[in-house]
Amino acid sequence: MLSLRENKIRALPKGIGMLVHLITFDVSHNHLEHLPEEIGNCVQLSSLDLQHNELLDLPQSIGNLRALNRLGLRYNQLTGVPQSLSQCTELEELNVEGNNIATLPEGLLCSLCNLTSLCLSRNNFTSYPVGGPQQFATVYSINMEHNQINKIPFGIFSCARYVTKLNMKDNKLMALPLDVGSWTTMVELNLGTNQLTKLPEDIQFLTSLEVLILSNNFLKKLPRGIGSLTKLRVLDLEENKLESLPSEIGNLKELQKLVVQSNQLVNLPRGIGRLTNLTNLGVGENNLNSLPEEIGTLELLEQLYLNDNPKLNALPYELALCTSLQIMSIENCPLANIPPEVTAGGPSLVIHFLKMQGPYRNMVNT
Repeated sequence: MLSLRENKIRALPKGIGMLVHLITFDVSHNHLEHLPEEIGNCVQLSSLDLQHNELLDLPQSIGNLRALNRLGLRYNQLTGVPQSLSQCTELEELNVEGNNIATLPEGLLCSLCNLTSLCLSRNNFTSYPVGGPQQFATVYSINMEHNQINKIPFGIFSCARYVTKLNMKDNKLMALPLDVGSWTTMVELNLGTNQLTKLPEDIQFLTSLEVLILSNNFLKKLPRGIGSLTKLRVLDLEENKLESLPSEIGNLKELQKLVVQSNQLVNLPRGIGRLTNLTNLGVGENNLNSLPEEIGTLELLEQLYLNDNPKLNALPYELALCTSLQIMSIENCPLANIPPEVTAGGPSLVIHFLKMQGPYRNMVNT
C-alpha cells in the first residue's frame, strides 16, 4: 500500500510505473491534473483513489489495470473517461461524482461485468449512458443525482435483477416510464427535486420499497396503490401540491417517518391513526383546519411538526395520549383552545396542558 493523500502533489513521476507489485494506491486530495501513462504498469493495483484532485483526463493505459476493483474519481475536472476503462473487468465500484462528464463511452458499463456500485452524480448528463439494459445487469446501487436527465428510458432496468437503490434526485424528470411497476427489487427510490406531476398506479408493485423520496415535485395526489407499499419506513412528500392523502396510507404499518410539509392539505385521513410505528410526522405549512382524533393512537410518535397552518385553531385532546412525544412545532397556528400563555411557553407546556384536559386526564396520570 502507498498513501500520498493530502500532500499538495501536482504531478506523479514516471517512475511510478516501476511499482509493479503495488496493490493499493491513495493519492487523493492533491492537485494532480494528469496521470503519467506509466501508471498502467502497476498491473496489480486493485484500489486506486484519485478523488479530490484536478484531473482533466485519464491516460489510455488505465485499461491495463485489469485487477482494479475500486476506482475513486470523485471531485475532479474530468469531461470523460477513456474507452480503455472497459478492460478493467474486475471493477466493482465506479464513482465519478462531481466532474464535468456528459457521456460515457458506448457500452462501457456492459463491459464492466462485475460492477455493483455506480455513481454518476453531480455531472452534466442529460440522458442515461448508452448501452441498454445489460449495462445494469450486476449493479446494486445507481446514483445519478444532480444531473439534467429528463427521462428514464423504458426497459432500462429490465435486466437489473439486483438493483436496490436508485437516486435520481435533482434532475428534470417529468414522468416515470410505463414499466416502473417492474422495478420490484427496489428498496430505496429517490425522485426528489424533479418535475413529476403524478405517480403511475403501477407504483403499487414496488412492494420491496422501504424508502420513497418524492419531495420538491408537483404532485397533486397520490394513487390509492401507495397503500400496497407495506414495507415503507420513510415517505417524503415535502413541497408538492397535494390537496389530500388517500385513506390507504393507513396501510403502511411499518412507516416511521411521514413528511408532507409544504403542501395544500386541508385535512389528514383518519387512517393515519393506523401508522402505529410512526415516530416523525411533518404536516407543517399546509391548510389544515383540524387533526383527526385518531392521532392519539400513535404511541411511538416523537416529533410532530404542525407549524404554519393558518387555519389550525384547535388540537385534539387525544394528542395527550402520544406519550413518546418530545418535539412539537406549533409556530404560526392560531390555537384557540389553548391559552396564549400556554402556547408562549413552548411545545412542552402545550403537551402538558393537553394532558390536563378532557376525558383523558385520568388515563394519562395513572
